[in-house]
Amino acid sequence: MHVRSTNIASTSERFFSKPAAYRCVSPPQSTQRSHGDNLETSRRFLLSTLPLISIPLDLASYAPASHAASSVSPGEWSSPGLAVPEDPNAPKFVRTVSGVKIQELSQGSGSLFAEPGDLVLFDYILRRSNGYFIYGTVEGVSFQPRDVPIGPVAHRLGAGQMLPGLEEVLTGMKQGGKRRALIPPSVGYEAVESAGSRGSCSVAEPQPPTFATKRQLLNHCKEPLMFEVEVRRINKS
Repeated sequence: MHVRSTNIASTSERFFSKPAAYRCVSPPQSTQRSHGDNLETSRRFLLSTLPLISIPLDLASYAPASHAASSVSPGEWSSPGLAVPEDPNAPKFVRTVSGVKIQELSQGSGSLFAEPGDLVLFDYILRRSNGYFIYGTVEGVSFQPRDVPIGPVAHRLGAGQMLPGLEEVLTGMKQGGKRRALIPPSVGYEAVESAGSRGSCSVAEPQPPTFATKRQLLNHCKEPLMFEVEVRRINKS
């Protein structure tokens, strides 16, 4: 016991007798090498992952400009919306006085033109201006559930029940004719008055058939809307 105390005391004296600059205890050499190796390994790992992190950005920056357009297949009943570049080979949109933009997709056939007072049977696809699908009367369009009722609708032109912009689109069409139109809110759903009120969006025709589809329309009825219509039959008044 006496010898151990002497050793401890002598060790303490040697430690505290050193200058302050040398009082820090250095870790063993093996520990220093291990720590340095860890830092070097971490540095090498970080440098090796930088190219991987930048790969998505590089791919995006070198993607062909036409890739987005070529990956979209418009099909027979598709309005990709304003977010997709316009096809230079497609018919041009014509802007009317009211602000409706109409694109003639098919002239139709026959000698009858839809006029005010006529009962017009037509199919339609309704989307937002960015192409977001809302409702369609034809089967197999977008992700519309199978239990949603479909089929053409009939409305009389000039009766004041339809969207003014949509009446403008249908007027002058032949049976089998097909048009795509961007209708602004000023002549859209909120433009139809009901019992002295205006802008309810729930009275103007055409209305989707189910609660879910009606709800989607109510959420976006005050926006510009894209209609694609095809006339099935024209009944003269």
